[in-house]
Amino acid sequence: MRTLLRLAYDGAPFCGWQIQPNDRTVQGDLDDALSKLLRQPIQTMGAGRTDTGVHAKEMFVHFDWSPEYGEGALNLDQLVYRLNRFLDPAIYIYEAREVPHDWHARFDATSRSYEYALCTSGSPFWRDKAWMVDQMPDVEKMNAAAERLLEETDFASFCKTGSDNKTTICQVTRAEWILEADVLVFHITADRFLRNMVRAIVGSLYEVGRGKWSVDDFEARMAQKNRGAMGTSAPAQGLYLTEVTYNNLENV
Repeated sequence: MRTLLRLAYDGAPFCGWQIQPNDRTVQGDLDDALSKLLRQPIQTMGAGRTDTGVHAKEMFVHFDWSPEYGEGALNLDQLVYRLNRFLDPAIYIYEAREVPHDWHARFDATSRSYEYALCTSGSPFWRDKAWMVDQMPDVEKMNAAAERLLEETDFASFCKTGSDNKTTICQVTRAEWILEADVLVFHITADRFLRNMVRAIVGSLYEVGRGKWSVDDFEARMAQKNRGAMGTSAPAQGLYLTEVTYNNLENV
């Protein structure tokens, strides 16, 4: 039986999503909880991988299990309830549902959206949830540079060195900064993302916002397809996976 989970997590206590031998991860905690509750080894597959300290407002995962070998009478609503009592409160399960045996949380996703929070007020409540900067950057110029991302297809300039991506081609359909109270939030949507791509984009756009680069400088550097030509990656704590979309999943 293949089951989907829709969940959210605060990434601060974890060394990212993907399970690692000697570090605590979201996937590790989730697999452990499911294995104990369902009384069989469980391995989840997520819609993507988030790095250490990165958060998710919405993540989809799937896993396979055999009700006849575990608690067969346990329905999926009960599973959600018990998972939320078992897991660290930094992880919350919103729903569980049965899906077709060939449905895939990662490969069936058609787009993913991220937000990046940049705080200029010095509020201590954003310390672990945003990039704390001393002054407000030029939002208009950052948005002008962000528009250039919509015209780009090869994002090699924002790919972490040594990544094993088979291609650096991505289609970005939204890229804009919006001021929300005392927090400046970058919204970006694409069909796929490279490792470290959003943080690299944010760090580079910030160079424009603080006046170090012009919009044309940003575009010229991006055209070099060289990670070293772009800005330093923004800190992990400001990044949130916010939405994953599927064409073959209704009522989500």
